[in-house]
Amino acid sequence: MNMKNYIKYITIVLAAAFVSVGCAHFDDMNENPYVVYDTNSESFVQPMIYGAQKQIAYCEYYLMGELMQWTINTNFETSAQLTYNYVVSENNVRQMWSLYTQFGNAQYMLAKARKECEVEGEGNPAMIGVALTMRSWIGQILTDTYGNVPYSKAGQIALQGDQFEYTTPYDDQKDIYVDLLRSMEEASQCFRKAKEMKEAGALSSIDFNPICDFMYGGSIEKWERFSNSLYLRILMRVANKAQESEGIISLGEEYGDLNVVQKINEIYDSYLSGEGDYPVMRNMDDSARLQFSSKDSALYTSFYSTTSGNWNGQAACSTLVDWMLVKGDNGKALYNSADEKNPNNPWDPRYFRYFTKAYGAPTQVTREEMREYFDSHISSLGNSTIGRYPRGLYTGTHIGDMKMDPQYALMNYDEILFIFAEAGARGWIPMSQKAYKDLYLEANLQSILQWQVGWEKATDYYTAQSPEVANFINYLDNEFNYNKAIETIMRQKYVATFWVGVEGWADYRRTGYPILKTNGDAAQNKGILPTRMRYPSTEAFQNAKWYTEAVNGWLNGENNMTTDVWWADTAESKANRRLGRQ
Repeated sequence: MNMKNYIKYITIVLAAAFVSVGCAHFDDMNENPYVVYDTNSESFVQPMIYGAQKQIAYCEYYLMGELMQWTINTNFETSAQLTYNYVVSENNVRQMWSLYTQFGNAQYMLAKARKECEVEGEGNPAMIGVALTMRSWIGQILTDTYGNVPYSKAGQIALQGDQFEYTTPYDDQKDIYVDLLRSMEEASQCFRKAKEMKEAGALSSIDFNPICDFMYGGSIEKWERFSNSLYLRILMRVANKAQESEGIISLGEEYGDLNVVQKINEIYDSYLSGEGDYPVMRNMDDSARLQFSSKDSALYTSFYSTTSGNWNGQAACSTLVDWMLVKGDNGKALYNSADEKNPNNPWDPRYFRYFTKAYGAPTQVTREEMREYFDSHISSLGNSTIGRYPRGLYTGTHIGDMKMDPQYALMNYDEILFIFAEAGARGWIPMSQKAYKDLYLEANLQSILQWQVGWEKATDYYTAQSPEVANFINYLDNEFNYNKAIETIMRQKYVATFWVGVEGWADYRRTGYPILKTNGDAAQNKGILPTRMRYPSTEAFQNAKWYTEAVNGWLNGENNMTTDVWWADTAESKANRRLGRQ
């Protein structure tokens, strides 16, 4: 079976493999007909990542872009919901909930990997590590999106034997994060154990079949680095909350008390030395970026069938444009021409990878005001001057294709550099001011260069020595504000996490940065940028008992978008987010 047919086969048999937590009645079934009961654990990796990342990319386009003021919806004729005004449609609310299909795949893969390791001489502990990493990645996105969600009992239909239970309780987010931290610690142990077994001759190889993994080609070394980098992301998510209670989170009897800042330091030490128990990403090649295709139907992006009209409906938001195209003393962007780029001006080199033109639209305005704004921003040739997402190959101010991009990021290398820089600025990792500023500058440089991957033949390909890149990094160096170090770091991380899942939104809720205006004249949701997504309406009747308990419990009776998730409920975050409503 060739690669294309193999992937198609796996995708088909696993696409509906696991029913979500609130599914319809199938009580007459004795066996789930969609589960591949006799496959091995590695067979789950590619279809699971592909299915999850395809769904996440869809949400990045239709939800995250507008929510985080990266884009504005200009499809005036077809959309009655204005996400940029915090009116989120039910369709967009439920998109991330669809990840439960892949969460179930991860649960089943984990069970298969554990069972394989029970057979002496056959099991590879590294596959347990991969399964734990995938389950944690998906589980974190689910809880970060909705808050308290089904977790400990979710996605386990295939593991229930003949007695199926289709309704699932909701776990408190704090408990979910305790399990995420335990899982990542266990994953690290599994990767180390696999390497020890290989060194002892118990395993000839710990890598797995590259046909099962288009992201890393079955390389366990890269999976270990991604896993520990994800561990770092999870630790940073809870660090502020943990610091309010002496920095300790109890992981139970087996793992004991976890000192969050101390663990961040352990990971940083491994990063510095290149050794230790927690190797993380060390360069762009380690970034977790999934390959897609515009030619292979088994690897299509989320937007393969999206029409040009709908794709072009998302326009650049002025919030992001104003930060990426640095403004001069006259209040105008130093790069303000639609025809030529001046390498001597410090504009962000990523901009024309993100958008097509150098103008953005305002947010939190009415549809009528938005239409008037677009009508007044027309070129002499009658074309809109507002930037759009790239589509296809262009020869003007940008070259690229967000619509049929060959890869979307789960996590980029630059993210760990931003995390270390923030931890240094907070005093959590002992380092000088220069040291954390250097990490910040390197993070920006690596983010810029990451957007060059696949662009080697482009006429405007950038390197670290390109004047556009060098001038922008020098600008960031000269403008770094030590008195506002956290805000400075988080603003650029916000730019860098463009199209990286829910990371920009999560960082905003975690720290309150960047300061975003959220109380425009047309803003709904009490002028609060949503703190969570509502539970899908289907949960009210498909998972009624547990849904009602969750809504009447931590949400105080309303399935709202204003209640803080556990890790965002900190004094720092609330104070900073409040500034955007003043």
